[in-house]
Amino acid sequence: MRKLLQISLLVNFFIFFNAQNKSTLSINSKSLSILAAEYKEIYAAAKVIMTNLLAENKNTETNHVNFSSSDISSRNAADLTIDPKNKEFKSKPHLNWVSDMSYNFSPGFGDDDNIFYRARVSSGLDWLALGEGSLKSQKMQNALNEKMRNIDVLEKQKYKKEIIHRQNMSQVRAAFDARKIKLLSDYENLLKLQNEFTVKQNKNGLKNDAEAAQSKYRLDKISIERKSLESLIKNNDSQNFNNEIVNSEIPDLMAVENIDFSALVKDKETALKMEKELLDMKRKRDKQPDLRLKLRYNYYSALSRDRNFASVGATFNLPVTRSNNDLESEDEIRLKENSLQDMQLVYRDRLSTMYREYYLLKSEIEVLESEIKYLEAELKLNSTNEKSNTFSPAPYLATAEKLLNNQIQICDKKADLYEKYLEYKMLSGTDNSAEGLQKLANDDNVGKETYIWSSFFTNYSNAYIINLMNHWHINRVFLSVGKVTDLVKVADFMTLAAQNNIQVYRLIGENSYAATDNGFPDLQVALQDAKNMGFAGVHLDIEPHTFDDYKANVDLYAQRLINLFSNSKIWCTQNNMDLGVSVPMHLPAEVATVLHDNDIMTYIMAYDVLTLDKKLNKTLNIRNILSPNLYVWVFRINDFQAFGDLLDAEAYVQAAGVTKIGYYDLSQMNNFKP
Repeated sequence: MRKLLQISLLVNFFIFFNAQNKSTLSINSKSLSILAAEYKEIYAAAKVIMTNLLAENKNTETNHVNFSSSDISSRNAADLTIDPKNKEFKSKPHLNWVSDMSYNFSPGFGDDDNIFYRARVSSGLDWLALGEGSLKSQKMQNALNEKMRNIDVLEKQKYKKEIIHRQNMSQVRAAFDARKIKLLSDYENLLKLQNEFTVKQNKNGLKNDAEAAQSKYRLDKISIERKSLESLIKNNDSQNFNNEIVNSEIPDLMAVENIDFSALVKDKETALKMEKELLDMKRKRDKQPDLRLKLRYNYYSALSRDRNFASVGATFNLPVTRSNNDLESEDEIRLKENSLQDMQLVYRDRLSTMYREYYLLKSEIEVLESEIKYLEAELKLNSTNEKSNTFSPAPYLATAEKLLNNQIQICDKKADLYEKYLEYKMLSGTDNSAEGLQKLANDDNVGKETYIWSSFFTNYSNAYIINLMNHWHINRVFLSVGKVTDLVKVADFMTLAAQNNIQVYRLIGENSYAATDNGFPDLQVALQDAKNMGFAGVHLDIEPHTFDDYKANVDLYAQRLINLFSNSKIWCTQNNMDLGVSVPMHLPAEVATVLHDNDIMTYIMAYDVLTLDKKLNKTLNIRNILSPNLYVWVFRINDFQAFGDLLDAEAYVQAAGVTKIGYYDLSQMNNFKP
């Protein structure tokens, strides 16, 4: 009788929550018991996901950061100063030595006529007193060049600000994409369990084919969206800021009526003023008369007698008409002046629209956030009788899906909101140029990765090293522990690094692995040691280009590197470890191709006496092969005389398309940065 009652309860349970056209009377009690147990397992998995999700939300509520003043404000651009002073010239007359000689093949009409001659030689000095080539002309041209340079500086400032803005937008989007991937992964796991359960129900006649297909469609939809997002943010280095950005409070915008719109066109007014000055200077230069003073010694040879004498003279040239180009430039400047006032009105209208959209979106987020309390209460209610034989997980699972969809919507809307925030701040000129997106305390450098060799690691305390890396804003370090390893010090260092959000990779710098065709077995031992010691990844610094026979065997060593890198990537993937490699600027293209194909982060050692332009040109091919997301430009600190020189170099390579920067090495960084 008791067994019959249990069967009856199970049948009623599935009839109630899975109303079908097929009969359930053909299902035996054992199958129903198995399905009921599996359904409760899905419930248990969903409950774990919901518990973690709600815990994250509560932690966010109590640990909000300020989006507008911490790590999410506009990134600082290195100042490009404008020096209004022109270079001083020493007062030196512009003199030319001029010589002229001519010879006539016929003697002329009269032997005694001094005007006609058989041969003539004239030599002497020309002084360019006024006009082209004169000292005054050079000074005017220098002033023109300086003015054009200042206009160019203004354009570069504007361009750099736009680059920084795009970087900020990209980091915000990447942060929310990473958060959304986590939510989609949880949702996908939940739908996968439900889909597997639906398939079994379909086989037992409790679900029809349409319902089974719908379950599969829901799973595929979430899976496709997750995979698409993962492919978009692959190799993105913004992960260290995800929690800080995602969990930040929604900031307020400065009201439109409080914005100084005249300041928004100040740069344009300055540039226009410079253009007017430039046009005036060109006009004065073009109106300048040409005056050439001449001093000559002359020798004439005639049939009757020769003559020699000195002479002085002058050539004067005065422009009369104006150039059509000057007239066109004046009209263009006049139009720009008239458009400045209209431009302020355009800014006002655009910012007013953005302001309205921002707060409408903010209200939508607040509504979604208020729904969380209701869904949390509903989850609690739906799990009240979870130990009862008649308990159905269906209401709980439905609410769990509602909460996941709620979180995904909040994630999408917050990403849009913060992008609008950054856009508004940049357009309104209210962004704080003294703070950066990745600013922690004093974000004056952009490099985030460095090397530590065993000698420096041994000679300094862990606390000192961690403080030094925080001073430089380092978030990833490649540590060489040496042959004699203090395991206690290494373990303590990795613990401190983790507490300071710094990843620690094992630095393996042994060139002998490339000395033979079979170097990977020896390298694999080092890789295993790195894993056993708890490193998050490994970084290979293998340099066959230091071998005496390298130039004669470039292809051989290139193939050995390919084998080492490819096998190391396979091993690291199998052992869930990250991999990076340091390479010289003259890396063969075939090695760079393998690094790209294997998704190996590559650190270009840009060390030598070449100029930055030459280094950029030298590495252009391999950088194009790798793409910006897969290489780091590494500066050697000892190549710079002062910290400001390093900042200038960073800004220069960033303008050339370099997005990631590292430093070699921490011992050189010690006491270098103010």
